Amino acid sequence: DLLYTIKFEQGNRSETRPTSRVHQMLKHFQASTGKRKTVPEEISSEDICPYTILIQTGSYYPQQTAVNKWHEGSVFITINPYSEHTESRDLEIRGSFAADSEGTVSADFWLPVTVKDPKLIKIAIKSKLSKLTRDVLYIRRVTVLYEDSKFTFPVKNYLYPYNELPEKTGNGCLPFLLVREGAGTLLQLEQENFLIQARNKDLEMTRSMLPWNGPDKEERPGLFPGFVKQEGKQEGYAESFAKKFSQKTGMMALTNLLDDLLGVLPDTFHKVEQYAAFIRQNGDEQGWSKMAVHAALRVATLYDDDEELGREMLCGPNAPVIKQVKTVEGTRWEGGVERIPEHILEGKTLEDAVKQEKIFEVTNDNLIGVKHGGKASKLLAGEKQTWYVVLADCLFYVSDTSKLLPVLIRLENRVDNSPVTFWCPPEPDTEKGDHDNLRWMLAKLYFRSADFNTHALCTHYARAHAVNEVFAVAAYRNLANAHPILRLLQPHIQGLIPVQLQARKFLLGKSAMFSKFLAAGDDVKTVFNNFFKTFNFRGLIIPEEAKNRGVSGIPGYHYRDDTLEYWNILQSYVTEMVNLTYPTADDIVQDIELQNFIREVMDEGYRYRGFPESAGFPRSIATKEGLIEYLTAIIFNISVYHAAVNSEAFTYYSFTPNAPSCLKLPPPEQDEIVTMDRILSTLPVPVISFISMDITYHLSSFSLTDKFYLSSSTLSRQGIVGENMAVAPDQVECLQRLTGRMRELRKRIERRNEGKYLKYNVLNPENVPIATQG
Repeated sequence: DLLYTIKFEQGNRSETRPTSRVHQMLKHFQASTGKRKTVPEEISSEDICPYTILIQTGSYYPQQTAVNKWHEGSVFITINPYSEHTESRDLEIRGSFAADSEGTVSADFWLPVTVKDPKLIKIAIKSKLSKLTRDVLYIRRVTVLYEDSKFTFPVKNYLYPYNELPEKTGNGCLPFLLVREGAGTLLQLEQENFLIQARNKDLEMTRSMLPWNGPDKEERPGLFPGFVKQEGKQEGYAESFAKKFSQKTGMMALTNLLDDLLGVLPDTFHKVEQYAAFIRQNGDEQGWSKMAVHAALRVATLYDDDEELGREMLCGPNAPVIKQVKTVEGTRWEGGVERIPEHILEGKTLEDAVKQEKIFEVTNDNLIGVKHGGKASKLLAGEKQTWYVVLADCLFYVSDTSKLLPVLIRLENRVDNSPVTFWCPPEPDTEKGDHDNLRWMLAKLYFRSADFNTHALCTHYARAHAVNEVFAVAAYRNLANAHPILRLLQPHIQGLIPVQLQARKFLLGKSAMFSKFLAAGDDVKTVFNNFFKTFNFRGLIIPEEAKNRGVSGIPGYHYRDDTLEYWNILQSYVTEMVNLTYPTADDIVQDIELQNFIREVMDEGYRYRGFPESAGFPRSIATKEGLIEYLTAIIFNISVYHAAVNSEAFTYYSFTPNAPSCLKLPPPEQDEIVTMDRILSTLPVPVISFISMDITYHLSSFSLTDKFYLSSSTLSRQGIVGENMAVAPDQVECLQRLTGRMRELRKRIERRNEGKYLKYNVLNPENVPIATQG
């Protein structure tokens, strides 16, 4: 057998096979009983048709060095489920499915001609492993080839192998997925009952997994938008995204790390420069990015510079809060304006500067009524400390040289009923170690500490996380997989819910990490009450919000410039997609799923939670213009706004003297003599500094799962192209125009950054994740 071979010819292809293989092939045609198989005399091509199914999976961790495969079971596809006449049998597809890197498995099937065009598919997976070792599988898309046509089903979701395929939820994934072919369609346009039934089933399963929290069952952290119940199966929704949060931030490991640090770090630092060395030391020990550490050290060289303080109010993490002052009469500033030195306003009176629209303010009213913190200080620092919550506000002036400069700081320790004090910059020729200069330095510390607390709890967590969760939950609960608007939103809301569940547990739950480094962390309910009392939907409309703050004339305000450009780019993109979906405004009014989504955002997000006038959210939308604005606000807030307030937190907050998370001495009395020892005694101890820098580092770092508006081969980042749900040619063209505009924006930002010591590159499209996942 080994010496002789037989040559087979088939078409243009020939193959030489050992005769041993020929014997095996011949045996295949014999039945086990020894009888020969019979061959039908003919087949009817009218009875069956060939279908090819291609399942594309993986590419969730694009930078993984090892190519992991999911080969623990099978994927089951049913074509046209719930259809009385065109439903196929369950088609089992075996193979080695890509888990981390992108890959495709295909299979061919003969199916009855009655199946016809695949309009809908049901996807489920089954594992041969025990429950303890089963893993989820990320499915990107499914393509079905039939009669020379290609039918594409965008999936972009996880499945868990339930084996019995019960119609119940758990383990963080739906029991199966129901995916509509192509661009998707509206409920009112569905013509077949099985497609309508599938939409209802899809929403029924999702709602069972994502119930809203109830005020009677869960304690809310003050006036707070609705959120997913922190229970069992909901906590694992899209399980791998939830796992990713803890892996990306490393926060869960921080608790264990703190045990090792207690009693090891010094009790205090003896000079300011040690805080900079502390960043470098921890960066090397913890393996932090040296580029990130280098940027933080650059800030450390300028922390006491007034021009740098003004620049950070325009280009730092809390850049969205500065606003114009239209009068000082009858305001908080009235008692301190006479202290402003003449040289500060360059010969102008304050009244004239206000009229010339040169005076701006950053206030921290969200800290009103908030109690001092420090309950965790004894555990962390070895002694009970008070972390003072001070109402610290700063008045700024735009100089004739186009610099934003601080001119007056107001400090009020209202918790202890201490008198209000006012502080101004010293004369230009004042020595660095002079008491006037040190008083000003200390006043700035209290302002920056208040600004840090307001940013962490309000600008970042409340506005960029809690508000976004409402949009994501309501979208999944009310827009079926087939809905074009869900497909528009999907790349932006995917992974947001499990990240929020994990973050809420870690930052606000039993771990209460906010209380371990923020002065206001022991009284977050009051902070949230203050923030959400004034929160309004119209504040999400960026052009309107910027106009209301009166900031159009501030030079060098790159946050304003970049966010307005993003708004216009995203609005154009959303306009095109809405026009493809809704030919007329009547189509919007008749879209029950869309209107339910909008109504649930208002009701479950705000009205039922006690927000005055439902925080201005609409109950319904009847025009294209209104819908375009609404969807643009959602996408912008989830992606661009979050990136702007999150991605550079470590750069500006890791050097403690630039922005301390808490201060352990009360603010100075008016005209008190201040020394450097007083300043160092006021700053938080090293262990608190470490917690602050560790949390801000991990929260502001990108992960392997983040996708961006533009890809970057240099940075190994994947872009929105390929990670979206657009499959129809006209949708793809819209996406191409979006990325084209993003490339132009990238060029403008890179040109602006040339030669800058501290660049504002946070909103470069290759640095802006399309979703909130950190």
